[in-house]
Amino acid sequence: MVFGKFVVNLQTYKTGCSAVGSVLRSGRSGRLFESGHPDFFLTNFIHNTQMYTKISNIIACLIMGLAVISCQEKEIQQDLSKLTNEEKIQFYDAKIKQNPKDAELYYLRGKIFYEMGNTKEALFNSQRAIALNKKEVKYYIFEADVFFSRGETTLAFNALQEALKYNDKSVEAHLKIAELSLDLQDYKRCMESVKRVLELDKINAQAYFMRGWVMKETGDTNRAVKDYKKAIELKSDYEQPFEELGILYALKGDGLAVDYLKSTIKINPKNTHAMYALALFYQENDAVQQALDMYQNILEIKPNHADAIHNVGWINYQFKQDYNTALDCFTKAIKADSNFYEAWYNRGKTYEKLGKMTEAQADFEKAKMLE
Repeated sequence: MVFGKFVVNLQTYKTGCSAVGSVLRSGRSGRLFESGHPDFFLTNFIHNTQMYTKISNIIACLIMGLAVISCQEKEIQQDLSKLTNEEKIQFYDAKIKQNPKDAELYYLRGKIFYEMGNTKEALFNSQRAIALNKKEVKYYIFEADVFFSRGETTLAFNALQEALKYNDKSVEAHLKIAELSLDLQDYKRCMESVKRVLELDKINAQAYFMRGWVMKETGDTNRAVKDYKKAIELKSDYEQPFEELGILYALKGDGLAVDYLKSTIKINPKNTHAMYALALFYQENDAVQQALDMYQNILEIKPNHADAIHNVGWINYQFKQDYNTALDCFTKAIKADSNFYEAWYNRGKTYEKLGKMTEAQADFEKAKMLE
């Protein structure tokens, strides 16, 4: 018989007391297991072909059963993806009613509540999951995320420290401490956690990315570039370091910005932040049509992207002297963001070009008020 990678042979074996027992040999060199007594159950069927056939059938049925369960689980996941969040909650409510001590169900239900913005229920479910299984680190990480989203940062870090009591080598927990510390601009704590992560996992791309971010924020852009590149080396489809490198090179006016920002967009075609950085780089380097094309790509994804609309207006004003199109764009930018003082000011300049001095003066006054 074949089980996974091991070949298993059932053979008869005569024991020291003249009883016929069983021998189980497996692997390359084989291992010997003897029944030791004729009462052992294998003695009764080892030569029985019909019984052997029954066992083979049972094993086959078990394997088929596992396959069916696996398929059912996949179908459940696919079905859940089609449900609304409210329907998913109802699904997990029913599951929990059937299995009230299944910690994973509370965790999954809590994630849905969190996605819905219901942090009260999310927190209850995370804490219920922890109560049922105190050794599962991801439950503490989820609890920390919920606390952090509620502004309860001390409780968030306390949750992560609690996780480390059960597993002080949890890379995920240390990474979460680093991530939350980075959000709070607590760079010292972030670096301490990153250092611990790299002690546990020397090829952790996220740790290098976060260290690079700290280096950037503290003014060491050369070190930041090295860490971002290391993160990409370890994870070739890591979107954030590609984007950060693109922005850093754009700030230096280096053409490498184009390569890194294009790579970012290739990884995530809906990353409008990277698109905007690339469009702005094109615009500042007089690649006007490429800039316009990129702004158009942004507006296809986010039609009310005020900065993109404004910059299309600026290109028409500055490069094309198409003042009517520029006026239309600046007006749309103001509609998208009424506090966009640059749009008010540039619309005032456009009104001047069109000889509408009263409208121009009104826009200049509005811009001055907002600045």
